[in-house]
Amino acid sequence: MGGHLIQKSIFYFLLAVLLAAGPSNAEDDNADGRPPKETRFEMQEVVVTATRMKDEIRNVPRNVTVITAEDIAQAPSNYLPDILSRQVGVNLQSLYGTDKQAVLDLRGMGQNASSNVLVMVDGFRLNTPDLAAPDFSTLPIDEIERIEIVRGAGSVVYGSGAVGGVINIITNKGRKKPSAHLYTSYGSYDTFDGRASGGGQYKNLRASANASYYDTNGYRDNGLLRKKDAGIRLGYDASQYVNSDTFDAVTFSFDAGYHHDKQGFPGGVPIDDINSSRRRRKTTSPHDEGKTTEGRLRGGVETDFGPWGVLKINGGLRNRSNDFILGYTPLKSRSDQTSHINDHTLVSDLGYAKEYSLGPTQNTFQFGTDYSYTDYVSKRMDQNERKNSKTESLGFFFTNQTQLLKDLSANIGYRYNIFKGQFRNDEQKNFNGSSRWVNGKKFHRNFDDNAFDVGAVYDMREDTSVFASFATRFRSPNVDEFALAEDNLKPQKGKHFNAGLRYRFKRLAEVTLTFFQMEIKDEIQFDPVLRINSNYKNTTRRRGLETALKLHPFKTLYLWGNYTYMDARFKNKDIRIPLVPHHSGSFGLEWRIVEPLLLGFTGTLVGERHDGNDIDNNSFAKLDAYQVYDAKLSYTWKKFKLFTGVNNIFDESYSTVAFSESYFPMPTRNYYGGIQWSF
Repeated sequence: MGGHLIQKSIFYFLLAVLLAAGPSNAEDDNADGRPPKETRFEMQEVVVTATRMKDEIRNVPRNVTVITAEDIAQAPSNYLPDILSRQVGVNLQSLYGTDKQAVLDLRGMGQNASSNVLVMVDGFRLNTPDLAAPDFSTLPIDEIERIEIVRGAGSVVYGSGAVGGVINIITNKGRKKPSAHLYTSYGSYDTFDGRASGGGQYKNLRASANASYYDTNGYRDNGLLRKKDAGIRLGYDASQYVNSDTFDAVTFSFDAGYHHDKQGFPGGVPIDDINSSRRRRKTTSPHDEGKTTEGRLRGGVETDFGPWGVLKINGGLRNRSNDFILGYTPLKSRSDQTSHINDHTLVSDLGYAKEYSLGPTQNTFQFGTDYSYTDYVSKRMDQNERKNSKTESLGFFFTNQTQLLKDLSANIGYRYNIFKGQFRNDEQKNFNGSSRWVNGKKFHRNFDDNAFDVGAVYDMREDTSVFASFATRFRSPNVDEFALAEDNLKPQKGKHFNAGLRYRFKRLAEVTLTFFQMEIKDEIQFDPVLRINSNYKNTTRRRGLETALKLHPFKTLYLWGNYTYMDARFKNKDIRIPLVPHHSGSFGLEWRIVEPLLLGFTGTLVGERHDGNDIDNNSFAKLDAYQVYDAKLSYTWKKFKLFTGVNNIFDESYSTVAFSESYFPMPTRNYYGGIQWSF
């Protein structure tokens, strides 16, 4: 009964919006005779993530989505993972309802999504060398210029880990006109969010900087999160100082970011308590907590040699320190039960691209190489174990795009990758009443992997294109998997097929439709019974359909929606991959009620899923399907924007993940409001 009331309420709400928006003509021109800007349609949008080179989405043989700064600012959600999870084929796995401990799953990776979906910020990998998820809480949301989501295998251009897809977050490097923004909000659970950002251009130098502070008690007991962030991004155009006969342009870039947070670990909730409004907020670990400090640096130079091509060289490093307590006991001092993780990662990459003609065809060739080195130490006091790892990865790749005919283009690419790892597991033992670390035996793991992809795009008309691609991919085990694994743990390998359609109807609507199938051999998994990482003996297969619609019926109204059908299972067996819903979808609207007043509304519907540890589909109860609706109302007056919002409007009790019937409940209905000053 409740579900029907919700659906009826939403139907009548959308109908009222359509009627109130009025019969404004979306085809009307501006006062100066130019057609209105199509900011929300994507076929002509230029992206860089799919191939590491600038190209329009219409020329990419993949399902690609772009999220702009405007989309982020107008979204009802407060957290970046929530906003991303509204996109087609993207699933949220969140432990505590914030951007900390949140995983985004592309194309049904399930409980292994954190290692099988590559997340980058300005080309720097956000994925850690262990099983921890990419930390979205370290990102300056006000400084995000755009986010590009590329679904499907990306191993050729990005190497290990780009299995389900790639999410690339691109930050603002400073606009020509100086600007600054101050933002503050307050909401449920005593949540405060304060941000400051700004930047501009002075002669050849572009710069932007940000600082923020976030503090919440969280939805659950011991669910606190306090974090501080700061960053700076610089770009310098040195073209006027170089020989113009040799160089068309030379530009330098530099980014630096700092993050520190403190977080409580409330843990899971038993299945018997998950539907109780009081007990689902309780914690059995009121003293478990963690602290993370992270610094990132990245710099690069891009040189345009004119007819001789473009050369890019980048380098960066990340230092991450994580102290935490799991399983607190009053019988020990806090220092004696504090675990430590230290991660030092160095990366570099080089890319060269050149356009050339071969007979009647026009081509763009790209060659690249990338290198990463990680020194990782994890000291787990709750397990009396210390893990030491040193890993290196070196890859070489090339791609070539050929314009075969006026309306037909084809891509091809290949990568060769070398992985070397040195590992040692130490134990803490007691000698005459004192604890000492005893070094274990070193072991090495070396792998050579390769991947290739081919694809084609055919422009049937200016507003219609079809595409298809086939790719292979690989993923090397991470340091946590090697530390607790069978001796013969191998990299996983797979193949991925995409076929799709993009269609735009005038300036009114745009639709995408994509079919995909992917198979993975030797997929890496953690056995919760044997407590060991191993390769699945059976091949896994994921296939499905992704469709998305964007609609601009009136100037004052923007509508969008998407749906994903996903069949993720073991090949030739009636066993589904845990944590992957069969059906999911989202929809939303932006309605400019009057010129300064904007209403944003979104809804997300996710089907039932198997428990994260339910490998045989018979051991634990399924996670229930859920529907969540959010709304935000903002009013702009001169340089000020006032806003208020409500998340989970209908007070849905739901969880996105559970392991062995230990659930991680998401927040119920909550509110926020604030003000932004731009000058």
